[in-house]
Formats: sequence, C-alpha cells, structure tokens
Amino acid sequence: MGEWRRGGASPLRSSRPPHPRAQRGPHPPRAGGKPVVKEHPQYGTRIPPEELEFLNQHQRQHPQRAGRPQATPPRMPRMHDRRQERPGAREDRRHERPQRSHRVGNPRAGEGPPRPVPAPAESPVAILGKTIHSYQMSAALFAAHSLGVFPTIHQKPQTSEDVARRCGADPRGTERLLNALVAMGILHKHGATYVVPRELAPYVVPGVDGDATGMLDLSSELFREWSDLSRAVKEGTPLHRLSSDALLSGDPSRVRSYIRAVHTNSRQAAQRVVEMAPLLPGSKLLDVAGGSGIFAAEYARATPDLEATLFDLAPTIEAAKEILAAENMEDRVTYRAGDYRNDPFPGPVDAVLLSNVFQTESEEVGRMILGKAREVLRPGGTLLVHGVMTEPDETRPADAVMFSLLMFALFDQGRAYPAETISDWLAQEGFGVRFVRPLGPPFRSKLILATRIA
Repeated sequence: MGEWRRGGASPLRSSRPPHPRAQRGPHPPRAGGKPVVKEHPQYGTRIPPEELEFLNQHQRQHPQRAGRPQATPPRMPRMHDRRQERPGAREDRRHERPQRSHRVGNPRAGEGPPRPVPAPAESPVAILGKTIHSYQMSAALFAAHSLGVFPTIHQKPQTSEDVARRCGADPRGTERLLNALVAMGILHKHGATYVVPRELAPYVVPGVDGDATGMLDLSSELFREWSDLSRAVKEGTPLHRLSSDALLSGDPSRVRSYIRAVHTNSRQAAQRVVEMAPLLPGSKLLDVAGGSGIFAAEYARATPDLEATLFDLAPTIEAAKEILAAENMEDRVTYRAGDYRNDPFPGPVDAVLLSNVFQTESEEVGRMILGKAREVLRPGGTLLVHGVMTEPDETRPADAVMFSLLMFALFDQGRAYPAETISDWLAQEGFGVRFVRPLGPPFRSKLILATRIA
C-alpha cells in the first residue's frame, strides 16, 4: 500500500490486460487538440491565432486525419541554454534560417493580393455559335421599329397588353418581343410596364429633338438586303447605292432623314476631334463633304472668330441649313454647293477637314482629293483626316473590318483603308504626318493630323 501511495503500480490495475492502443507506443494528439505543425509555408513556426483556429476546425471536421503521425517542431533553445552559447552564435543561427517570403496583403487571409487571372479565350465553336445567332437581336430591334413600339411606349410607360392593343399585334408575341428588348438593354421594365430610356429616344422615336431614326430606317432596309450579300460579292456591285448620284436623284425627304441621323450620331465624335486638334482663333476652315456640317459647327463653337465653310452637294447643303438653323448655328457656317470630284475647292484656307470621305472612294479619287486640298491650303496649313481605319493587314479590329464590308455594300469603291495607307498618300502629295491617333471609346475611328509642306 505504501509503495502504491508513493507512485508504485496498483495491484488492481496491474491485473487488468493492457489496452490495445497502449501497445502502439506514444499516440498522436487527439482530434480537437492543439495541432502539431512542422512549419507553416508562410509563417514558419510562429502561426497566428487565425491560422491555428483554422487548423483546429480542420481537425474537428476530419478526425480520421488527426491520427497521422507528424513531425514535431524543432525545440527552441531555452533561456539558460542561450546564456551558455558562445558569442556570435545567435547571429550565425539567424543567417542559417531559411528565407521566407515577405508577408503582403490581408494578414487574416494568409495570402498576398489577388493576382489577375486572364479571361479564357473564347473557343472557335462558341464564336461561330454567337455569330450564327447574332441576327436575332437586329431582327428584334427592326421588328419593334416597324410595329411602332417605341413611339407608343415613349408617350407613357405601358404594359405589354396595352402595347399589343395600340400596335395591333398579338399579345403573346408582343410580350416576348418587349422582354427581348429589355434583355438587349433597349427598353427598361418596371414591374409590368415598359419604358424607353431617355438617352435612346432620339435614335428610336421619330419626331423628338435630335431625331436620328433615319439611321434605323436605313439599317432596317439593309437588313433585308444583306441576305443577298453573296450576290453582291459575286458580281462586285453594291447592295444599296449611296453615291452622290443616288443622293441627287433620290427622295429629298429620305436624304434629309439620313443626314439628320448622321448629324446626331456624329456630334460626340466631332467634339472629340475638336479637342484633339484645336485650331487657332481667326482661322479659316474648309469642311469637304461635311454632310450636316456638324464638324464645322463644333469647330465654330470652340474657336473664336473661326470662318467655317461647308462644301457639299446641293441637296445636302439644304438639309444642313435646316439642321444648323434649329441649333442657332446657321450664321457661323458658310455654305458652298459643289461636287468634290468635279469642282475646285474654295480657298485659300488655313485648315481642311476630310471626315468620312476616303472610305467611300477609290485610291485614285482619294489622292485627287488630297491634291485639291493641298492647292487651297496655305503653306504650313493643317489637314485633318477622320474616319474608320483598319490595321495594315485589314483583319483588325473586328468592327472596322465589318465597317469596310458595309462600305462595299453601299458604295461602288467603298472600303475602310488602313491609316498607314492614307499616310503614304499624304507623303506622296506633299504633306507631313504629325500624328495618327484613335479617338478612343466609344468611337472606332481615327484622326490623322498632317501639315502642308511648302
């Protein structure tokens, strides 16, 4: 009994057989206990409480893994051991420690800042599928325009049943069409009612301020004709001619509608061009084939005492007068009717603007236009060339390449030229190119600034 009290083995306990686990030797820590970690990949042996709690939770969730033997961390020297170390031993041990990466980012996360992951490239099959079905969105937009959906909803927000009744359409089909327009971002839906966004009203609702629905009318006509693109490619003829002869012989109302649409669509691009290439006060500007005169008008707004002249066909000049008169700009622009192919340019001037001109003409006509521009420019004068331009291989960017195909479908010699090609023309006609710059999003066009070399 005395031996038992002094720590000896109890006779009762000695009679029991040993537990099976006792024969295995020292057992690892039980699940839920303090985890034994060899060394953390980032913190070493100094594990923060957050990481330690994570390890505890992991052991509680996976108790079967807690029994695996793990190496014990190296014992740190105690205070009395450190006192007996030779001088300089601590510094030697410090140099022997493995270098760990510097801790960055959120310390609670245990990781550095998130690294950008490149978006996976879209597969050719996905691109093909998207291209095959892309006509559906255009068809939905043109169907709504043909049915008069946008003017009906613009009057006041309405339900699909009201729109179907006013447009004389099937209620079920109208609801599907309106929901598709909402998914496309053309309409907004609040509860059961549909609304036309205010910023889109000039482009889809006829008769509002800044009416630009002429572009939608033209695109809906081209949508039907583009199904015969194979014939145009085989024969080499446009699907829908928009040449100067077609404008002169066409319906004047349609000409005005088209020019008004171009005017609204080009306003922001004109303002960007003025910012990129400002002119000196008191300069004389000639806008060749300027359409509605939006570029000349924006230069007149931004440049004191600027004398701007719009040179275009007579039907276009008449439409431009009406458009600029509505904006109180008719007195800031001088109008000269003429054909840039057959008539000389009015001059002399300090600057010539050629916006969206080369993309409708052949190389021969384009170089002829540059020669006429050089004749009326004073030595050291500025030439501005603005339009959609492709890369040298003419396969990029995609929107510019598709625009080049559109020019083929509209004009006899239509094409979007690379900026390098136009720069070569300028050099051969006696101009020095100062810069070639894209207008930037959301525009797909570029601006070439050149100077006449005396």
